[in-house]
Amino acid sequence: MDRMEFTQGVTRTRVLETRLLAQLTIDKMVDAKDLEEVLRTLGDTQYAGAVSAVEKGEDYEKILSHELKRSYDLMREISPRDEVVDLMALKYDYHNLKVMLKEHVMKKDLSDLYIQVGTVDFNKLKAMFNAEQMRDIQPEFKAAIEEILKDFDQQEDPQRIDILADRHYFKHLYKIADKTGIDLFKAYVRDYIDFLNVSAAIRLKKQGKDLNFFREVILFNGNIERDDILLTMNDSIDVMMNKFRHARISKELLQGLQAYQETGRLSAFEKHMDNYMIKLNKDSKSVTFGPEPIFSYLVAKEMEIKVLRIIMVSKTNNLSPEAIRERLRDLYV
Repeated sequence: MDRMEFTQGVTRTRVLETRLLAQLTIDKMVDAKDLEEVLRTLGDTQYAGAVSAVEKGEDYEKILSHELKRSYDLMREISPRDEVVDLMALKYDYHNLKVMLKEHVMKKDLSDLYIQVGTVDFNKLKAMFNAEQMRDIQPEFKAAIEEILKDFDQQEDPQRIDILADRHYFKHLYKIADKTGIDLFKAYVRDYIDFLNVSAAIRLKKQGKDLNFFREVILFNGNIERDDILLTMNDSIDVMMNKFRHARISKELLQGLQAYQETGRLSAFEKHMDNYMIKLNKDSKSVTFGPEPIFSYLVAKEMEIKVLRIIMVSKTNNLSPEAIRERLRDLYV
């Protein structure tokens, strides 16, 4: 990947970074008396167009969806290489694929769950699937569809659609990252898999799942060996913390495990995961030539949208500013 071809894209991305929401703006929304006041504050930012298009505050998801699609469309325009954006957009393809297959096997209309972001035109993919023109579907998606449908014929369990689709997603994601040869991209995927595997291990133990179920859920291609995750099946959190103390993500991982131990909430662990993924990308601020700033901007934008969603959901449920701040993630700016 030629770093010099990203010179113009990096310049444009630096301008966009200045328009990311500042901590002061986030604090103002956290302290707002209600959701309507949050939206008035948001109306003074780059979200103004989307805010003005909704009729009531409860439609905030339309605002966030609009900004998500706008951001991806813009970065597609800026990036000279699709795979830089694909690394962040691919998860929406697999989300839509899950929805499509659940519609198919459950005979339900789930069209309101589709997300208009991804690496492919999902409407075309769905049309090809419905027309049974599988040969024209991208090989990675085709392999996922075929395995999931075969599994459903045998198991008749729609919940397994998520498990199998996630397995294909992370295999596909790692393939893209590895092919770029960019250290940040490979580290992002491998570190993310580590966090998700540990999170899954906690959740599955809490649910009393057996080893066979563990094997199906724990993902490949993390830094921490998959077998090492599987061996934690009967471990306490303290033992897990000791086992992973030398992992690449050990500091944030141990902090997350401790937070879970103290609160009993997996969301407390996930907050440390999110903060780490933002921290990992902050070195992109010093990159002058290369794809990292474009990728990291999308990471930052998605986290900004996640923070806004936390605030808006919290205001809808009348949570206090203190309770909201406990849930917030770090920002890129």
